[in-house]
Amino acid sequence: MLKIQRKFFLKILFLVLFSANSVFALDIIKITNSESTANDKRSLHKKEVIKRALEITISEYGPYELRTLNIIMNRHRALPIIIQGKISNIYISAASEEWDNKTIPIKIPIRGGLLNYRLLLINKNDKNAFAQVQSLKDLKTLKAGLRAGWVTADVFKKNDIPYVETQNFDGLFFLLDMHRFNYIPRAIYEIFDELYARQNLLPNVIIEPTLAIHLPMPTYVYVSPAEPRLAKRLEKGLRIMLENGELHQILRKYYADDLERVNLKNRTIIKIHNPYFKDQHLLSDKSLWYPF
Repeated sequence: MLKIQRKFFLKILFLVLFSANSVFALDIIKITNSESTANDKRSLHKKEVIKRALEITISEYGPYELRTLNIIMNRHRALPIIIQGKISNIYISAASEEWDNKTIPIKIPIRGGLLNYRLLLINKNDKNAFAQVQSLKDLKTLKAGLRAGWVTADVFKKNDIPYVETQNFDGLFFLLDMHRFNYIPRAIYEIFDELYARQNLLPNVIIEPTLAIHLPMPTYVYVSPAEPRLAKRLEKGLRIMLENGELHQILRKYYADDLERVNLKNRTIIKIHNPYFKDQHLLSDKSLWYPF
């Protein structure tokens, strides 16, 4: 009797493991922290999106393990690491032609285009100067502060927009407070929390109340070229989330307050061309973008 039960158990185990078209392998996803802290809403949002895309595809692709590495990397440092795929195999970043060509891009903007719109942190002594800005030409009379390695810095350079570059992210805010430049453009999902976290240390920094920049720059998931199966899995999961509305639901979960406060309809929008975004045709696909 015991021998029969053992054979039955082994038969069931064999069927579970081998009845699918292929044996499931454990997908190990290794993602690093970005410049935001591990527990702020930007990091939590990204991790939830990735985790949900993996969960949705378990029946087709099998189990997974999501590892968050306590390493902070900008995109220039991250690119060769993602290409190799050993330390980290996915990276979430602003769309970039270089990344499109050297990794596997999943061209579903996980932030629904929130990075396309920037508000301006300014030195309060420049408030009157910004009130006179009505065009890109006007904006070019003022100087931005940008982090080295940002796609935004490359875009500003191509558009001949004056800026100062620094290697230190936190240093940007203190340099603005000291009036070393006039403004820092920050995404609408970043600017309120970033200022709130530092406001006691930055008595001269405010959010400019009348302007916004529109700079097309979707946020993509980039996968190591060593992991084509993982790329297909994540794209499948993200596509399902886009179609059933879950991608935008998760977006609202983290950024509803920011979307309420941004007040774009009452701001002058300064448009800046992004020569590094080659998928301009995607801008007309309304399903990809959050409906502002």
